[in-house]
Amino acid sequence: MYKIAVAGAGAMGGRIGVALHQANYNVTLIDDWEPHVQCINKNGMKIQTETDTYTVKIPAILSKDISDTYDLIILLTKSMQSESMLTHLKNSGAIHEDTAILSMMNGLGHEERLSKIVPLHQIYLAVTMWSAGLKGPGHLLLEGTGSINFQCANGVNNSISTTISKILNDANLNATISKNVFEAIWTKVTVNCVLNPLCTILNQRIGELGAYSQINKMVLLIIEEIVTVAHAKKIDIEAETLLNIITGMYPQSAQGLHYPSMYQDLNNGRLTEIDYLNGQIAKYGQALDIATPINQMLTHQIHQLERNKS
Repeated sequence: MYKIAVAGAGAMGGRIGVALHQANYNVTLIDDWEPHVQCINKNGMKIQTETDTYTVKIPAILSKDISDTYDLIILLTKSMQSESMLTHLKNSGAIHEDTAILSMMNGLGHEERLSKIVPLHQIYLAVTMWSAGLKGPGHLLLEGTGSINFQCANGVNNSISTTISKILNDANLNATISKNVFEAIWTKVTVNCVLNPLCTILNQRIGELGAYSQINKMVLLIIEEIVTVAHAKKIDIEAETLLNIITGMYPQSAQGLHYPSMYQDLNNGRLTEIDYLNGQIAKYGQALDIATPINQMLTHQIHQLERNKS
């Protein structure tokens, strides 16, 4: 039987894993938060939606207890944990020569880092527009709908791409095989590079940020740096389109009432993914001799806040 592991079974990993399990796939959740794993195995995963609350029995293990080999591994750790997790999976024998590694993580540069551990043709990059919340150990909040856009990291889609698409769509995850997933990745990264650090630094919800009368001028300072770097890397994104996407998130009926994930990480004592967002833009800019002072400053400010919370 085709075996699937979700490595990083937090909010989003839990949502994806439960959906696949409910579609009758052989799924194991892998996570290193021991109370979470224990609660799932003892009581099942508690699911809370807009209209219902129920429990799903799904197997979960700590990464140190991996003893199986998987055909598909969906990587949904925090970005800073991805390399150590993938290295551990490889050293534990969880990966064979045809195992597909599907990265659904936020941020840039994952194909560069992960391909040092497994061959590039085994890595698939995904952008997911699903959302999820983790209310406590073994307790997911699942609201709204979404989609997944993915492509093999080497740019060549194949029969495994088709298999992954079928699996995800059997679970009603609305997956599409992309012909250029990098544009989608950079688009989502730009949204995250704007909303995550600004809401975190300013202690504001997305709608509160958007209520500032000069918000477009403020946001464009970040966007224009990112677009310049993207164009130098042959990624076709445009500032006006990106600004419109971000503006569309301000209303309460969209994302206006929400705090972004970086705000939640910081205020729950976790390190943020700033180095894989604005920090990665600054790193690319330095390599390309492109000035990115705004993204550099935002990166420093978030690291200052992390230090103050530690």
